Amino acid sequence: MKWTALAVLAASALAGGVCAAQESEPQSIVVTGQRAASPWVRAESAHVVVVSNAARADVARLVEHIERLDALLRIYTADYGAVGAGPEPKLNLIYLDDNRELDRVTPDRPSGSIGLFRDCAGGVQGFLVHTSPLTPVTDDRLATAPLHEGLFYASQAYARHFLYRHTDVRAPSAWIEGFSSYFGGVMFGTKQMVIGRTPPGIGRYFAFRDEGHPYNLDYSDMLGPDPYKNLGNTRAQSARVEYQARAWILAHYILGASERRQRLGTFLNTIHNGADPAVALRDAFGLDVDKASTDLWRYRLQAAKVLRVDMPFKVRPEVTFKTMSATSGEFVLADTVLKACPVRAQGEALLRTLTTDAAKVPNVDAGQLALSRARVDWGDPAAALPWLQKAARRADASADALVLLARANLKLAAPADAGARASYLEAARTSLTRARKREPGLGAIALAELDLSLLADGAPSRAALDGVIAAWRTTRDSGPLARAAVLAWCYLVDAPKAEHVLRMLENDTRDPAMTAWAADFHRRLDAGLTLAAIQAEMRKGANGTLAAGGANEWTLDLVGVMKEVEAQAGLEYARQAMQQQMQTQMQQQMQPPSIPSQPPSSR
Repeated sequence: MKWTALAVLAASALAGGVCAAQESEPQSIVVTGQRAASPWVRAESAHVVVVSNAARADVARLVEHIERLDALLRIYTADYGAVGAGPEPKLNLIYLDDNRELDRVTPDRPSGSIGLFRDCAGGVQGFLVHTSPLTPVTDDRLATAPLHEGLFYASQAYARHFLYRHTDVRAPSAWIEGFSSYFGGVMFGTKQMVIGRTPPGIGRYFAFRDEGHPYNLDYSDMLGPDPYKNLGNTRAQSARVEYQARAWILAHYILGASERRQRLGTFLNTIHNGADPAVALRDAFGLDVDKASTDLWRYRLQAAKVLRVDMPFKVRPEVTFKTMSATSGEFVLADTVLKACPVRAQGEALLRTLTTDAAKVPNVDAGQLALSRARVDWGDPAAALPWLQKAARRADASADALVLLARANLKLAAPADAGARASYLEAARTSLTRARKREPGLGAIALAELDLSLLADGAPSRAALDGVIAAWRTTRDSGPLARAAVLAWCYLVDAPKAEHVLRMLENDTRDPAMTAWAADFHRRLDAGLTLAAIQAEMRKGANGTLAAGGANEWTLDLVGVMKEVEAQAGLEYARQAMQQQMQTQMQQQMQPPSIPSQPPSSR
């Protein structure tokens, strides 16, 4: 569907459909009492695999909501979304029943965060939080029922990552955040949907501003490289929600009218090519950055609309479930953390924990897989081979296990002499061939095949280069895969395509290390590079050498932060009131006593 169809969508009814079927040191992982009911389930749909310890009914509602949201996002990004080169791999999500469990994912979790998508060489892992039960909303109440706070955060995180995964948009950040908040507030009923509602935390910020509290940002800040410069801690905290609120207004303004939506692609492409975002905003939408705050605030108060329309999805998404043991669920969480590029201290700590705990339950495959991954990434890959080889012999061996086995063999091949290397490389090639048959679009397969080609042939094969490029075209959310695609196009002497992806990486604020690499490599490319120099860059990334770190997409608990902002404002008001009262009392004490007038004399 193109913009003409979207105009019809925004005006009244949606037509069409999507194909679907019917309705520090980690703690010990081992859970005793395996015969007790386990909260852990694995839910799979067309585009996501969700592992969760939340209530099964809520997991089902989340997955259905995400599938409908995914289809809606594909409609809205049809004019600038990427067209995949092959089957699309499913996105892995962990849906945690307790917000505190996010602390297990990364030791540097920002204050006020409630969700994370993390991009690494092995793929992207999403961590969402279940905050309270998800209850269905009837069509007639979609525009008035309170938005579910936790579902908004999960939807916002998914919509944000959708842009990174399926489009080339990396700037401006204000657009990415506004887009994600706008679609985070979508509600789906039985036959209808509502779009354009004000998200909970953003509505709370507007009420705060309407009480007369000052603002901290304008749109020149929003479109600049550092919107929070010169702000102290208290003001910066308020500004974080203000940023989201102003970004939401901008997105609502652009997406709320078909004539403005038609100019969106030009706006984004102009910024991608290096134009000043403020100039691009003026040229595309007639918004002068110096007056945008007033114009968009007026739009919010007078023209912003909430639309209730028929859903374009005529059939409920299919969701299949598998119950997991409590121990398996905990091991899957540990394994996902390992996939999410932990820092060295965290990775090595997980290796120690898993070495102990997986040994207690040798028949739990999830534990052995997590331990094998820890050994490949942070320990001795040879120790991982026995279980991985056994798992690979199964007819239903997963692509994940096969890729991990290949990576273990590649790590062992790198330092080996020529005689021993050949057997490792052949084992890796066999595993990757089977993995590609199972999940041909998986980026981790393409990266491993490039490593194999470099080790076996001393230079990248055309098949390996084509595989990297095809994988990146299918899903564009992986920094390491984008880096490999840049190098592949450079090796094939296709500078325009390489420079396009380099600009994406340079505009991407999620991973400062990758952004710095892209800027440096772009300068080297402009100066001229030999094929030998390009091969040397490929070897630097071989077998996960550059996998440490990764890109973070944090989702902010807007309501929680606003509660803190309101409390601080109340304390500041009380402090000022007390200070004013003390000053008044001091002024009264310092005044000389008044001399009473002399009473008239009496006769």
